[in-house]
Amino acid sequence: MITEEASQALVQAYVTMRSAGIDARGGSERRITATTRQLESMIRLSEAHARMRFSDRVELADVQEAHRLIREALKESATDPITGL
Repeated sequence: MITEEASQALVQAYVTMRSAGIDARGGSERRITATTRQLESMIRLSEAHARMRFSDRVELADVQEAHRLIREALKESATDPITGL
């Protein structure tokens, strides 16, 4: 079960990840952005984090940790390992 607060945090995290892919200059170029698969992954990670706490309820802290993990994974996949850019 996902609490209302956690549900709202999932929505907000997904919207934030989606908007991060919009080019600030208004051009057609886009960067890595969130897809529904990332949303599904964030839900599964949130549920797994809750289970690690032996809880059957997904709470805000679970969603925050899942969001952090996905942000780090996206950042790492978008970074050149040689140049760091």
